[in-house]
Amino acid sequence: MFLQQESAHLMATLAGAALFKVIALSYVEKNHRKRFQKPITEQIGTVANLFIYPVKSCGVTEVTEADCTSVGLQFEGLTDRHWMIIDENMQVLTMKEAPRLTLIKCISFGDSIRLTAPGMTPLELSKNPDIRSHDRQVKIMCQQAIPIVHCGSQAESWISTFLQRPARIVYSCSDLGVRDVFDRKRKWPNSARKGDSTIFSYLTSYLVCTSASLNLINGQLTSPVSMVNFRPSIVVENTEPFDEDMWTEVKIGEHVLFHSVEPCRRCTITTIDPVTAKSRDDRQPLELLKSFRCRQPYGTAPIFGLYLSLDIAGHIRVGDPVLVLKADDSKFTFQSSSYF
Repeated sequence: MFLQQESAHLMATLAGAALFKVIALSYVEKNHRKRFQKPITEQIGTVANLFIYPVKSCGVTEVTEADCTSVGLQFEGLTDRHWMIIDENMQVLTMKEAPRLTLIKCISFGDSIRLTAPGMTPLELSKNPDIRSHDRQVKIMCQQAIPIVHCGSQAESWISTFLQRPARIVYSCSDLGVRDVFDRKRKWPNSARKGDSTIFSYLTSYLVCTSASLNLINGQLTSPVSMVNFRPSIVVENTEPFDEDMWTEVKIGEHVLFHSVEPCRRCTITTIDPVTAKSRDDRQPLELLKSFRCRQPYGTAPIFGLYLSLDIAGHIRVGDPVLVLKADDSKFTFQSSSYF
């Protein structure tokens, strides 16, 4: 009798959870329709690549499918940019300061994340550190506070040896706290919505680029660059070049929804070869982008790609259809950086 009651209670709980999920999705989709007054029906392409960068500024992990969470793509327990490198002064180290970071490869290895690098023995870190047993510190990142925990002395020795300078590996996650992109101070109007969350990403947890835009750029370079030079999380193919400039809402697969926040302003990281960690002497593709991809109010940094935040979570795969809503392209005027 007791087991029957327990089973009935469990079934009722599961049914209630399923009903709640359906209601929640219906509510979000209803608000989405109310906000835009029209459904997302225009398919502009398909997913070509999915990239995760578990450690900020380190090597890419390419996957064929992933879960879309509020704080980035996740695959086999690895979530985008949940680890980061800092120096002895608690300053973030990126490829700008330490180009060799791109040579560190990150893979899922059971319950661990395994880091490999030239000349180094592999380092394994727990995917889910016991954050209760670590001393927490607060890092100010992009003028926002984010709690962090250190990954231990072994990780500190490993990264310091590889970079040949004092450094530490730190970790954060949603259970410690997130940065709300809505509260981020910008030099122009902040288009984020309250609750747009991220951990260690520069702005939002998602960056989308298109193969067509990369192909247009490479067609004008003597030596082509890789999409990884631009470090997107989602790559879309079969679009027109720079069609992403106009996207306001993005739907991938059955129901995963994103909204656009801001175009991605590009820096010298794009000139670093992700395979060799060497910077190009000709400063490409940055110099080419500066010649025709700058627009107000974003100044002299050229635009390539679009920052997105998640509205409805779900699972996406390479090959999934990508549908969008678009803004009026007449409001986008691009110039050379010399114009500003």
